[in-house]
Amino acid sequence: MRTTREYLDTWLSAGRLSPARHDAIAAIVSRHRISLFVELNALLYLGVLAFAGGLAWTARTYSDQWGDLAILVPATTLVAGCFAWAFAKALPYSSERVGSPSLVFDYVLYLGCLVLGVEFGYAEYRFEFLRDQWDYYLLASAIVYFAAAYRFDNRFVLSLGIATLGGWFGVRFTRLHWFGDDSARLMALMYGMAVAGIAMATWQLRIKRHFLDAYLQVAALVVLSTLTWSVLESDGLSPWLLGAVAAAALCIAGGVHFRRFSFVVYGAFAGYVSLSRELLRHSAGVETAFLYIVVSAGLMVVGLVTLARRMERRS
Repeated sequence: MRTTREYLDTWLSAGRLSPARHDAIAAIVSRHRISLFVELNALLYLGVLAFAGGLAWTARTYSDQWGDLAILVPATTLVAGCFAWAFAKALPYSSERVGSPSLVFDYVLYLGCLVLGVEFGYAEYRFEFLRDQWDYYLLASAIVYFAAAYRFDNRFVLSLGIATLGGWFGVRFTRLHWFGDDSARLMALMYGMAVAGIAMATWQLRIKRHFLDAYLQVAALVVLSTLTWSVLESDGLSPWLLGAVAAAALCIAGGVHFRRFSFVVYGAFAGYVSLSRELLRHSAGVETAFLYIVVSAGLMVVGLVTLARRMERRS
């Protein structure tokens, strides 16, 4: 059996590979050169999260002993330093995709945003400026995160802004005294539609169109999971089933049309679980239900694999 190195030499002789590319691939194959890009990014990301979490724990534990200034002054200095460094190093703003000026740039900005959130939480915990309206801290944080994400073209901060906006939705609707299951589902659906609305609005305005996928991923997951869970909790045939099937079909159709296989998976899983819940409700027995699950799940997996290969060949 021929080795990978022999294949590379053959392709080099046949002119299919340039000498530079041959040497680069051969170095990786022979373990002389190993890419650590993913590992370094993961370590930086985890390090930033650990630092912000440690800062929050320190502020909560030692604030009475050290005093507020000992917490707020270093935190404010760190936030100001992170944002000042980001503005100094950032490339000019563009509505199109802008590359990061360095490996650590995104993480420094992400750290500044996380520490800012810690400061907001600490300020309300200690001073209670807004008292019962403290959820506006979440809204203010989300606005800052979205502004930073668009100015610096940062997906980390964008995801932080989307998550914080979801937190504000939850707290705000709770303060409206909507405590039933239906109101919680309505809140989740409204949040998902709001995220999708922001995505479509920025797409139409041609502002950072490459952020569209991040928005729609969150919107699809929130809406589909909410509708699917509503079907599972319903006692009989309910309008939630129609909504779940319609949303799943829309997600699958959009995923196929725009060649985003992840959306196909989301829609297929949500539709399968919702329909199966209704079909199994009327099953004759355990054996029939087990046979249905084995056969239907197998067919769905085969169908998804086949569709994925077709989509890959078309791309």
